[in-house]
Amino acid sequence: MKGCYTKMAVVLPILCFQFSSPANASNYGTDLNLTMMPAAGGMGGVGIAQPQDVGAAVFGNPATLTQYQGTQFMFGATFYDVNVSAEHDGTTSGTPWSADSDAGPYLVPNVALTQSLGSDTVLGAGLTVVAGVGSDFRNVTGSLDPLAEILVFGANAGVAHQFNENLSVGGMLTIGMGLGQAGLNSNTASTSNFGVRGTLGATYEAGDTTIGAYYRSPLAIKYKNMVQYSATQYHSPTFEQPQEVGIGIANKSLMRGDLLLAADVIWKDWSSAESYQDLYDDQYVFAIGAQYSTGPYRIRAGFSHADSPIKNNVGSSVGDITSLSVGGTTVAMNPALTQYVQATNAEVIWENQATLGFGMDITSNIVVDAHVGYSFERDEQIGATDVDAGAWQAGIAFTWQFQ
Repeated sequence: MKGCYTKMAVVLPILCFQFSSPANASNYGTDLNLTMMPAAGGMGGVGIAQPQDVGAAVFGNPATLTQYQGTQFMFGATFYDVNVSAEHDGTTSGTPWSADSDAGPYLVPNVALTQSLGSDTVLGAGLTVVAGVGSDFRNVTGSLDPLAEILVFGANAGVAHQFNENLSVGGMLTIGMGLGQAGLNSNTASTSNFGVRGTLGATYEAGDTTIGAYYRSPLAIKYKNMVQYSATQYHSPTFEQPQEVGIGIANKSLMRGDLLLAADVIWKDWSSAESYQDLYDDQYVFAIGAQYSTGPYRIRAGFSHADSPIKNNVGSSVGDITSLSVGGTTVAMNPALTQYVQATNAEVIWENQATLGFGMDITSNIVVDAHVGYSFERDEQIGATDVDAGAWQAGIAFTWQFQ
């Protein structure tokens, strides 16, 4: 039994890193979507039909680019901190332990640019973090030192065209770059690579109501030679952010147009996402937001709910990783190890987030938007580990507008 625990002590930290990209990424699961944007972040992450910042148009529904005329440049960032604690009964690791994760805090950049070409075509581009962060339980007696940190940056470029006064259609290309590192290097190595995805969207405006929808393809990133499984051979696992479908509606008929109400629904197809399909079930996100405008000021509030994607009936592999080489010996994975990975590095279990935001026209050409958000802590039993997780964030951005 002691030999078994020794092997597990080496295997688990490596495994925990491999599957870390979904850990602690706001309450939309692994993906940030629009939750970190300066205005959309204050409205619960809504923005599929009528976004209130150019970043939400560039990284949300590309058809909404036509709602921004002239030249608009946004620059800002969101401070993001996670609070994760875990208590393991020792069944898997061999030693009971309880501790808080030391991962974070993080700073998420938000950069976006739109440029209209005439009155009906608009270009858009931007850079932000689209998924990631991690957790850190190193130097906790009995924890086997799980460490994970991975960030997926997204560089977007696209175009939208307004066909008539009601209908707009747009497309966006995303080049994603994944960066990862681990605390142990004997069986894994820091590596990076690129992946590509596309988004197609449309909006339809009928009076004071706008309806929007989009489809976003998967984003697969293959990490070459990341996991060692024999003396001279390595796994090159692929982690795939899921394909998703989003639908949104916005209405500005109340209070003579000063009150904007919006709601979004997003479906994330984890059951088809490579590697993640062994950790997560499909996930639905529901978000509502409101904005009240008075003079140069805008006050925002929002709430979102995302089902916990943690998969209950896990197997003995994650993607093509079924075993690892430990001291020249191949150690096979099993369901208990998979659940340990879920609990220590893939614990996206919180479901509810509340947000507030504020915007102001500083001048006729400069706008500032800020928001705060809190993902309420939630407890979930994952295998032999009880996990409690929550998060908070605060962001600000300036937008320069030139007609």
